[in-house]
Amino acid sequence: MTTRWDDAGSGGPPDPAVLLERAIEIVMRVFPGAVPAGGDGPHPVLALPSAEGARDRFLEVHHRVAPLGWLPMLRAQAGRPVLILVPKPPPGRWAWQTNLLLVLATMAATFYAGYEQSRSLVALGFLDSAVAGGIAYSASVLLILGAHEMGHKLVALRRGIDASLPYFLPMIPPFGTMGAVIVTRTPAPNRDSLMDLGASGPIAGFIAALPVLVYGVTHSFLIDASRAAEFNAIPDPLLIRGLIRLLLDPPPTMAVLGHPALFAGWLGLVVTSINLLPASMLDGGHAVRAALGPKAHALLSYLGVGLAAAMGFYPMAILIALMLRRGHPGPLDDLSPLSPSRRVVAVALIAVFAASAVVLQPLFGF
Repeated sequence: MTTRWDDAGSGGPPDPAVLLERAIEIVMRVFPGAVPAGGDGPHPVLALPSAEGARDRFLEVHHRVAPLGWLPMLRAQAGRPVLILVPKPPPGRWAWQTNLLLVLATMAATFYAGYEQSRSLVALGFLDSAVAGGIAYSASVLLILGAHEMGHKLVALRRGIDASLPYFLPMIPPFGTMGAVIVTRTPAPNRDSLMDLGASGPIAGFIAALPVLVYGVTHSFLIDASRAAEFNAIPDPLLIRGLIRLLLDPPPTMAVLGHPALFAGWLGLVVTSINLLPASMLDGGHAVRAALGPKAHALLSYLGVGLAAAMGFYPMAILIALMLRRGHPGPLDDLSPLSPSRRVVAVALIAVFAASAVVLQPLFGF
């Protein structure tokens, strides 16, 4: 059976005007009482009698009009709920070869970073092989970053959000990576989906970091505290401090010299905490936008810049400041409130941030 989209029955490409008419009919059928409202914008606007119970009906409209090339947006205009139809962006044309090359480059860069870290440990007799140390560091970093980004990707697939595969970002030592990102082309359907999108990465990465940290702590080395000045010291987040106390319980006269896997776990926690800053299009920005709305998101984005600077992540503070001009598009349905279960997720994200955050260099030396 062949479905003909055009009125002439020629089997040619669908007429955009016909598709729009069908999309409007769907809206008026799913939302009884919806009427065209005109407006000054270029997109069709339909006034709704009420936004009560609109969550499920909106999802039905979204599911039915997206194949017609339109995205519905549920907003408030002049104190009344309206549904706006905007053209759906064309599907992203993602070149998986680019993702693969970046993964391979990040594998090489993180292996080299771990190898360089391990050389001194081998020279001191703590490690048998710098190659093994490089592999442990690289595999641990890729596990944490991969879990983080695939958390986003799986939620995007489930919620119908057009998203790319992860792009890993290689970097020179000592880290070997700047993290990874995915690119989305369509907004989340509603606030719950936006919270899921923002929370899934940090939570998945945090969970993946736990076994890495346990392995890293239990395979780290105790040295006399008097020798600690010979090595570069880095501040530990609360989670690592707790694991060291629980798993090693070093006496006051001893210091911990970290295994490369522990450094990988430390880096994973740092990436998680930076992503959870409540700013712009970061994961924390998604969560704030979903939970508190656009005004609070705009205000807290400036707080995110200040937090990044106060924690000593000055390049990140500059990057966030530059991102502020973009704002946040919000979810398609911006009227349906966040569900109670997602409020629990928001509290969990605060706990993850508190357990993961580190202050590299306090602002102004405080």
